[in-house]
Amino acid sequence: MRISAVIQLARRYMIVGILGAVIIISLFLIGYFLVYKKLMKGTKKLNLSKVGLWSIFLIYMIIVLGATIGDRISGYESVNLHLFSSYKYAYNNFSLREWRNIILNILMFVPIGFIMPLLLKKCESWYITYLVGFGITLFIEILQLISKRGIFELDDIINNTLGCVIGYGIVMIFISLLRRKKVSQKHKALITIAYQIPLIVLTISISVIFINYYKQELGNLSISSIYNIDMSTVDVSTKLNLDNKLKKAYVYETYVGNKEDAINLANKIFSKVNTNIDESQNDEYDDTIVFKSENGNYSLCVYYKGLRTWFTDFSQFEAGGKENLTYKEVQDLLSKFDIKLPKEADFKDDGEGNYSISLDMVKSGDVYLDGELLCTISKNDIVSDFTNNIVSYKPYKEYDILSLKEAYDKILRGEFRLLDVLGKNSNMEVTYANLIYELDSKGFYQPVYDFTANIDGEVNHHIYIPALRNNTSQ
Repeated sequence: MRISAVIQLARRYMIVGILGAVIIISLFLIGYFLVYKKLMKGTKKLNLSKVGLWSIFLIYMIIVLGATIGDRISGYESVNLHLFSSYKYAYNNFSLREWRNIILNILMFVPIGFIMPLLLKKCESWYITYLVGFGITLFIEILQLISKRGIFELDDIINNTLGCVIGYGIVMIFISLLRRKKVSQKHKALITIAYQIPLIVLTISISVIFINYYKQELGNLSISSIYNIDMSTVDVSTKLNLDNKLKKAYVYETYVGNKEDAINLANKIFSKVNTNIDESQNDEYDDTIVFKSENGNYSLCVYYKGLRTWFTDFSQFEAGGKENLTYKEVQDLLSKFDIKLPKEADFKDDGEGNYSISLDMVKSGDVYLDGELLCTISKNDIVSDFTNNIVSYKPYKEYDILSLKEAYDKILRGEFRLLDVLGKNSNMEVTYANLIYELDSKGFYQPVYDFTANIDGEVNHHIYIPALRNNTSQ
């Protein structure tokens, strides 16, 4: 989730939170003045600062509930008790979006840890505030599970509780120092450090992860396992000839662009249809930018890795598709956008003006072309839509890779990703194996074993095992 989306979400539920807090505080004040003061003749004075703090707490809790439950689509019904699986997922993809979600999950509960010691004297004891934070996040996770509006995740409970711990550490610095005015500078420093140990440990841990990632030569593969699957009750078999010979394979690299590259490419493509970028409508993501044209007829999405593109001409939607074109005719129409394709490719007419062009590491000059291009040609002989995922790669370096037997052994140990397919006493027959390539998080094209398996009668499940021997920890 982007920061702008978080801010919009908070604004949306801010009004609901204020109205909810006003209603609850109003009922409390009615009870205080009419019941406690008038009927019961109570003498205890109302602490206005505490009323204000409770109002803030109620508003914030409504915003949290809105973000975690109210803004979710119903239909989830899953439990993930694998410790730190969200961190492993973020590391394998190494997407800033995934890391941001983890940080936001932690930050979301910092205000709760901050405000609880101010609300309740008992919450100045660390274990009480920790238990309150744990209880609130556990309640939210259970509510998500019951309402089917989220996944019950152990990592969410840990991250939210950690946020509460950090918030408690921040507020207790001020509480401790204000109450101990005569404390020496040395003791003040020790108090500050002691309360910030959780934040310090978290900062160091995240920093080490990022430093190690940027120091490593190649990127990470999103298809890598996040946690080991329990294979103890799964019957795995194969008729494949699993050789155990030492093998080598090349890793290839592609260009990873940036914002400037994306803008230049968008200007180039839009100029082919005699229009310009409407910069006011640029929608930027971590690894992608979506552009709109000034005349409103065109949209273009540019992905930084490999500078892949998705182009749409809205003016041609009603024109219908032109069928039965040859590869040469489609080539000529795509050449208008400077899309250069080799003379031979796996070309398919998918009907209704839709065509697909696939390349499997086809040598073109000093590069290799790999991927697929999908396009639609209107009856006006105009390219109304294309998704160009054909990327050019250069040979980078040759590496030792796992043998087929070693890769198969990883399946036996459950070191792969396959969600919600295998159950107790499942039967898996591995029927085919092939060495393919997958783009990693740094723009390198890495070899990967693609195993095809039949599971409990269902055919063509794909199991991917990273092939590089020195990247087996991914």
